[in-house]
Amino acid sequence: MSIRPAAVASFALAILPAPAIRNAPVTTRYRIETKNETTVDLSGFGAPSQQQNFTLVSWIAVTVSDTTAGRTVHVKVDSMTFGGNIAQLSQATADSAKGGTVHGFVDPGGRVKNLMANPQNILLADVQGAIYAFFPRVKAGAKPGEAWSDTVEVTNTTNGANVKSTFWINYTSAGQESVAGIAALKLSAASSANVTGTLENPQMGTMEVEGKIKGNSTSLVAADGRYLGGSSNSTSDQLLKTAMAPGPIPVKTVRTSTITLLP
Repeated sequence: MSIRPAAVASFALAILPAPAIRNAPVTTRYRIETKNETTVDLSGFGAPSQQQNFTLVSWIAVTVSDTTAGRTVHVKVDSMTFGGNIAQLSQATADSAKGGTVHGFVDPGGRVKNLMANPQNILLADVQGAIYAFFPRVKAGAKPGEAWSDTVEVTNTTNGANVKSTFWINYTSAGQESVAGIAALKLSAASSANVTGTLENPQMGTMEVEGKIKGNSTSLVAADGRYLGGSSNSTSDQLLKTAMAPGPIPVKTVRTSTITLLP
């Protein structure tokens, strides 16, 4: 049996910003590297644990444009490289995501909404999840060491899923850094989340999912609100329930992500 790694919580931890005002569209390029290690406990089937892992590197262009009621976000994938031991995924899957897009909206309060990926590709969905990290909640005038909190809901509907993750995020201003000669505010964040919903599995059908996520992240944000890169790590512990299993199936996923600003 093969269980697709839950795209559930693989969604980034540093989320949502105070909007910056720009008069013209701004396009910025990034490199995103994510690593996932998933352990599926199959002892309920009398089988050993199943280990799945993958590394995905994506090169993307992000264009942010002003609208009358916020900002639009348009992402285009320039290329991807994939490595891992998941039977359903390969470099061909990554190649089919080339030229794919993610489009959404940032409301006046800085909240990311209605992110949609085209085409429906599980690796493009990984990029879709990462885009939330490009808009961390920034407190104006924050002094080094000052802390604040935020609550965020992320919904995953990729490949038949219907999963909601509710994040509680504690931010801390960690001072100033320079990225490519640009002054940036450094934010650190500790996050926790509850996850509920359903997933679709090719072999097991509809599966109920519930679980928790804990993680940490850093974000670098320019004075004009532009995201200049960051990193995150998270651990999710989930239980998958299906009529074909004698009991809940524990799934543990460890994820790391590094986002780098490109020239």
